[in-house]
Amino acid sequence: RQAPFHSPAQRGEASRDEKLAAARALKFLAFNATPEYKSGLIEAGLFRMLLQIMDDSGTAAEHAASCMYSMAREHQPSKLELLCVAAHRKLVEKLRSNAASKQLQLNACAALYAISCAGKPHVAKVVAEVELRDLTPLLNPPSAGREERTAQDEQMQLFAALFVVNLLHAKVKMEAYEAQSLLEGLGRAHDEAGEAQARDIINLGIKKLQKRLAKGGGGGKVPTSSLKRLSLSRGTSRKFDSSSYNTGSSTHSDGANPPSYGGEAFGGGGAEEVSPAPHFQKRKSGLFRKR
Repeated sequence: RQAPFHSPAQRGEASRDEKLAAARALKFLAFNATPEYKSGLIEAGLFRMLLQIMDDSGTAAEHAASCMYSMAREHQPSKLELLCVAAHRKLVEKLRSNAASKQLQLNACAALYAISCAGKPHVAKVVAEVELRDLTPLLNPPSAGREERTAQDEQMQLFAALFVVNLLHAKVKMEAYEAQSLLEGLGRAHDEAGEAQARDIINLGIKKLQKRLAKGGGGGKVPTSSLKRLSLSRGTSRKFDSSSYNTGSSTHSDGANPPSYGGEAFGGGGAEEVSPAPHFQKRKSGLFRKR
């Protein structure tokens, strides 16, 4: 654990190859780390080092974003520390960047999703940096069966949908047309999700947007026909312990980019778990509580 922190990468003097080696080692350390181990990595200054590595947009940055996701998954102190060092700003920057690789954007989206599971009071910090309209294209990858659609597209669609659902628990300003675009994107992500649990989570976001649009929130009403078309009749959401969600193991990563998120379909049965929210359930009083 200590070896990567004694490397030149910690001092900001590393070459690109040294940063890549350090980021890869740290990602493997975080992948199956216990909560106690993760706390030790935090105390050693892991996240500030990862932010330095992410100044690059190469493979080292991909590993750094993946490491942030692995740390934040099912570990509240990591989520809060990432917010404290403003890692979400860097991740949003990479998610928006046209220069970033598709893998880096995917890893950044997954890390942002994991951070957004910190709870409603903390989601507002992420919302302040994110334009929801920037996430709409991520919900609409090429249609299934087309040659250009990849496993990365499917994973990006799913993580973006889960991320959007979490963000909707904060006070998000949007125009009616933006809400409608998100609704259509979530509807597609719901239909293409391979796991019932994922569909349950996405359905919460769909209902929230439908309610907002039905009230004319965000600048105007949408036609009733549009709401009926997207009502989807997808069943009711159920309460569950989302921390048990399983993404399987990656099949699209080569030796330089080890497994991070799921297989070609979400829920491939591998060892890695995701901590997908929403971590809020509605009470009769109308308030939300963290699960």
